[in-house]
Amino acid sequence: MTVGSNFLNRKVFACLVMLVLAWSVLAADGALPGGYGSVVLGMSVDSVKNALKEDPAYGYRGDRDVSLLPGEDRVLISTAGVLFFGECWFQFDKDRLYIITLNLNPEQVDYASVFKSLCNKYGQPDSLSPKKSEWRDGSVIMSLERPLTLKYTDEKVFQELQDSSNVELTKEEQTRQNFLESL
Repeated sequence: MTVGSNFLNRKVFACLVMLVLAWSVLAADGALPGGYGSVVLGMSVDSVKNALKEDPAYGYRGDRDVSLLPGEDRVLISTAGVLFFGECWFQFDKDRLYIITLNLNPEQVDYASVFKSLCNKYGQPDSLSPKKSEWRDGSVIMSLERPLTLKYTDEKVFQELQDSSNVELTKEEQTRQNFLESL
């Protein structure tokens, strides 16, 4: 082996190390998942029903798991999970899935393990409190809530629904809001 080839091998090795480090940083800063398995935010009611039937992680039994929520075009699918999931809820607005709530089975996984796994994959949460940790990427809000719930929310649809709600504050709520603003 010559001095020139030894130098070239070190250079190639250094480039590979840099590529691996760059990839790991990019992977941690990547987009959040829009759901779990074959069920992702934005799907239609029928698409979610079909996906749930095919996905072994869910115990979907068909239309008896589907109900209408009060309001405009709101549907809720509630189904049992299998192994790692307890009950799971899929909320729709105007035939589009905008919230996925997965209650995790505490006999199979624990909060700390799920939190660590999410941090390793997506970085530190954007907000952290004793009740929940939240990751955001501008389109998806992924939260891990206590005691053990993983939730995916379409941020745009959720914000539109929040903005369009015309619920007035009670006098107590308004007084509280005024107090907080005065601080």
